[in-house]
Amino acid sequence: MKKIAYVVPYFGKLPKGFKLWLIGCEKNPSIDWIIFTDDKTNYQYPSNVKVVYTSFEKMKKRIQSIYDFKISLERPYKLCDFKVAYGEIFEKELKDYDFWGYCDLDMMFGDIRNFITDEILDTYEKIGNQGHSTLYKNTKVVNLRYRKELEGITGYKEIFSTNKSYAFDENIICHMYDKMNIQYYKDTIYAHLNKYEASFYLGHMRKEDSYKNKKQIFQWENGVLKRYYLLNHEIYNEEFMYIHFWCRPITYKVKEYSSNDTYIMYPDVVKIYDKKITERLIKRYGNQSKFKFILKMLYFNRKKLTLERIKFNINSFLRYRKREVK
Repeated sequence: MKKIAYVVPYFGKLPKGFKLWLIGCEKNPSIDWIIFTDDKTNYQYPSNVKVVYTSFEKMKKRIQSIYDFKISLERPYKLCDFKVAYGEIFEKELKDYDFWGYCDLDMMFGDIRNFITDEILDTYEKIGNQGHSTLYKNTKVVNLRYRKELEGITGYKEIFSTNKSYAFDENIICHMYDKMNIQYYKDTIYAHLNKYEASFYLGHMRKEDSYKNKKQIFQWENGVLKRYYLLNHEIYNEEFMYIHFWCRPITYKVKEYSSNDTYIMYPDVVKIYDKKITERLIKRYGNQSKFKFILKMLYFNRKKLTLERIKFNINSFLRYRKREVK
């Protein structure tokens, strides 16, 4: 079995759903996570989650030491553009692993090995096309590939030396692999919740499967994540590698977190629920009103509302709607 490690630098207070995230990690004992953080809250970290306490300034100096030009890393969010370089930046911590990767914290993992099989690891050097979870083969060639200068694609020096966010970890690195004709694994094995829809709505899915998005809930039980949906009064389910909440205003109705409990997720709630999934349950919790969603979004983001942020989200929403119409 090939050794895998996710690298997660995170500075500031760890998010509200972090305990749920840790449960997903715990149920994947053959995979490690290495967290670099300045949040020293006493969490119950499972043995496969390694924590390195450090400051954002020290991390910035560590990254700067690799490059012979001045980098721009004024805020933690800009680390998203540096994710593709983690294989080089954290070479020391990753030396014993066959694959390394990056992932977000606003998510919950199911059974990773059920989707990232040895066959896939033997076939691809890059697994995934989204910033919320991507793996790379841990070799010198692969780890330095992000430095390749390609015509028509913004290079790493420009990206790393400006304060603008480029989504290097998603769009640009994928364009680079496409340009170099290097095949990578891009199947949608994850449940990516769209933050612009009132109810749970999975993005990156085939249009012919859109009927599954009408009413759906998710269940995590003993390390397995499934979504349940209705079709002609019949309940169907399918398994995913993880669910990505993507900035949604999730309320965590959980007092004590345990990997022995069963959790259900619906718009926009996570709670413990160990009863049978029924048609009545899906109909009751499978969607929510747009009015309720907008109010909840405004409340959850009340401290982050700036004119720049409002403009960004309006433009993002319009682009999303344009894609949906097509």
